Formats: sequence, C-alpha cells, structure tokens
Amino acid sequence: MKSEEPEPDACSATAPCVSVQEDASNASSDKAVQSLYCILSEKEKIFTICVCSLVTFLGPVAGSMYLPAINSLARDLHVSTAKIYLTLTTYKIFLAVCPLLTAGLSDLSGRRPVLLTSIFLFLCTTIGLATQTNYAAVLVLRCLQGIASGTSTIVAFASITDLVTRGERGKYIFYSSIGMTLGPSIGPTLGGILTQYLGWRSVFWFMTVIAGVLVLIILSVLRETCRAVVGNGSLPPQSWNRCILQIVNPVGHKPEPKTKILFKKRPTVLQTLRILQDRHFALLVLCSATCFCTSTAIFNGLAPLLETKYHLKPLYVGLCYLPFTLGACTTRWTAGTFADRLFKHYARQAGVDVRPNRQCPSQIQRIPLEKARLVLAIPFVYFYCLCIIAFGWVMNYDVHLAGPLVLLFFCGNASTGVSNTLSMLIADLNVTRPASARAVMSMVNWLASAGASAAIIPLIDAIGMGWLGVLLAGMMVLVSPALWALYFWGKKWRDGKASALD
Repeated sequence: MKSEEPEPDACSATAPCVSVQEDASNASSDKAVQSLYCILSEKEKIFTICVCSLVTFLGPVAGSMYLPAINSLARDLHVSTAKIYLTLTTYKIFLAVCPLLTAGLSDLSGRRPVLLTSIFLFLCTTIGLATQTNYAAVLVLRCLQGIASGTSTIVAFASITDLVTRGERGKYIFYSSIGMTLGPSIGPTLGGILTQYLGWRSVFWFMTVIAGVLVLIILSVLRETCRAVVGNGSLPPQSWNRCILQIVNPVGHKPEPKTKILFKKRPTVLQTLRILQDRHFALLVLCSATCFCTSTAIFNGLAPLLETKYHLKPLYVGLCYLPFTLGACTTRWTAGTFADRLFKHYARQAGVDVRPNRQCPSQIQRIPLEKARLVLAIPFVYFYCLCIIAFGWVMNYDVHLAGPLVLLFFCGNASTGVSNTLSMLIADLNVTRPASARAVMSMVNWLASAGASAAIIPLIDAIGMGWLGVLLAGMMVLVSPALWALYFWGKKWRDGKASALD
C-alpha cells in the first residue's frame, strides 16, 4: 500500500519520521472523508478523555496540594520553609523533563502503557512520602514523583487529538483540561482541609487512594486510542494492551488500516526536542510558558499572602483557590463553544465543509488555522493582563477579601482561555505526534513554572504584590506580538513549508 508523508501542516520536525496511511492515494476530498475519524460514540469519547484527564490531575495536584501544609512540613521535618519550597521546585523540574523520555513511546506504542507505568510509580512514591520523617528522603521521593507525574501529563492532550477532529475540539478541550485545571485549584483546598483536620501526611495518603482508583479504571475499561496502534479505533491493539472489558466482551469492527499512522523509524528524544525548531511551535510555546509562569506566580504567592494579610487558617486558604477553578470551568462556554464556531466560520471562508467526525488533510491545509484559533486567544491574553494588574493592586492595598476572590474568578477564566486555545492550535499543527508536542510544551511550561516558584516570594518582598502584577502583565504584553505574527503570517509560513516538503 502506498503511503504519503504526514499532513502538510504538521511540524517539519516530525516530517522525516512519520507516514500516514490516511488518504494515502491522494483521492478527492469527498472520498478522503468517507472513513470516520473515530469509531467511538460521543459518550465513549468524553469518558476516555475524562479518564486520561484525571490522570493528568495527579501532576498539578501533587504540586499544589501541600501548599497549605508547607509550614507544617517544615516544622515536623525540622527544616526551613525555603527547603520545603525547594522540594516543589525540584518536583516541577522533573515533571518538566521526563515527558521527553516517554512521548515517543506514547506516540508509537500506545497511551495505556505509559499511563499504567507512571501511575504505578506515582502510587509507590506517595506511599513513601506519607511515611517519611527525613527531609533528604522527601526530596528524593518528590523527584521520583515528578518523574511519574510528568510521564502522564502528555496523555490527555494526545488523546483528544486521537479521538476528535479539529473542527470539534473546542467543546472537548474542556474535558481534556479538567485535570490540569482542577489540580492547581482544588489541590490547595483539599490540602487545607486535610492538613487542618488530619495532618500533612493525609495529603499523600489521599493521593495514594486516587492513584489506586485510577489504576483500576485504566486496567478495567480504558481502551487504547493511539492512532499508530488502533487507527480510528477499528484496529485491535496489542494483545497485552487490552483492557479487561475488551477481553471479556470483545466487539469487532471492520478494520480500516488506512486510518493508521506509521512511523518510518522509532522517535527519539532528540527528534522530540527538534519540534522547538519549528517557527509556529516556538512562538506558541513562548506565549504558553509566559501565561503558565504567571498563573504559577499567583498560585504560589496566594497562600502566604492570605495567611499574613487576612490571617486565614489552612482550610480557608485552600477554599480561596476555588474561584479560580470556577472561572476556569466557565471556559467551556466562553472559549470552547466559540472556538468551534470560529473554526467553522474560517473553514467556510476557505471553501471547506466541516462535517462531524470527518477530517481530510488536503482540506484542512486550506483553512487558516492560525486565525481561527488566535482570533480568540489574543483577546484572552490582554484580558488576563488586566485581571493580573487589578489582582496585584487589590492584594497590595489589603482590600476586603471579596475583591481578590472575584478577580481570581476572572483570572481563572482568562488564563484557561489562553492555554486551551493555544493547546488546540498546537494540536492542530502536530497531528501525527501530539504526545511529543505536548511533552516539549510541558517541559518549557514547567521549567518556567519552577523559576516562578523560586522567585515569587523574594519578588513580593522586594517590590510588593501590586508591582509584581504589573511585571507579570508586562511579560505577557511583551510576548503577545508572537501571536500577532502567527495571526497575520502563520498560514503563509505553513504553505511555504508544505511546498518545500512536496
């Protein structure tokens, strides 16, 4: 069977090592979209994406859940608060780097093996952390926990690319981002409750229970979605890569081998890193990392500010993170719905008929993907800047607690709107290797986050929360021209790259 190179809009770094059997004969557009993009029903897609997203919940929740317990940890381990913050920084560094090691494996051999391995390691490390009394052991175990969490963060992002076409990702991106959204926000709330009533060790026992439940769910009902393994879901996975439900109640489908992605050679860490050489990807990751760094600064600085300015107990400190979560959840309607409508609008302008659960690479190449996504992302960036400045000065002048909580709601909506729309565009441009793209994006995001975690308290002490808000907003304004460049010239650059590949 003749096969062609990946979609022209895929990152050039992936082009030499991937071939796609979809639409292999360069047939007409009508013939090209005959096969379903995914054979799963809508409910099955949502369930699969939500389970994968709950796995990614472990990473950020492990990083934020013990923020209210930092003082208790320092007291019981007989170390300074700065040393406890060091465990958070090292955790994020390992969380950032380790997905590079497993991204290629996830794209080539499947999502489930990566999920199961990472969660089992997470389970072991959390048990160890819950029983520790030595700071050095806690530091090492947090590094191992970062490795486990990092390998799972790429999967939810990749699963939505496996299951959902570009024209429908807006409404599904909410389910895909549940874990990354709820983790940083719910984590401090749960951590505050557990720390106040049961002590800091209960934080790690709680994470152990969550990890154990997820292992059972994945083993029982979660099916493989990687298109290099099962195509659009019609091809059977490896015998060892089937869930218990598939073994007990196998359901046969007519095989459609043309929907399977083939790798000419095994992806490597170096090839994964080369994605950064792509102009589209580098500019998008620059903006994504800046936004992520800003959100991290808010989260890590909020707990000590609430304790010192409002004299709140750990429980109430944790509850103050909830408005950010609620704001983030509303992006299902403020960003997700509009994202799909805008995609269809620009598709119609390009003469492309967007049909549910159908996707043709030759048609997609004609759509200005950059404009379809960034026309929504850019306003969210500037709205987030305004929210950050307002939040900083409200905290600086000790306004009534209701003020910062309301602004946290809008910060959650704006930051999630930015991250979700940029993630959709990165998925649009890296259809053949979504896990690898997510791994590089996570690496840059978490490394920036680690720097923000280390610098936030000294910066607040040096310039105050008000000017810190101005500084963070200024950083986002400075990188925003990268998005404008993609908006105006991204389609032209992508067409030129496709012509060079041809």
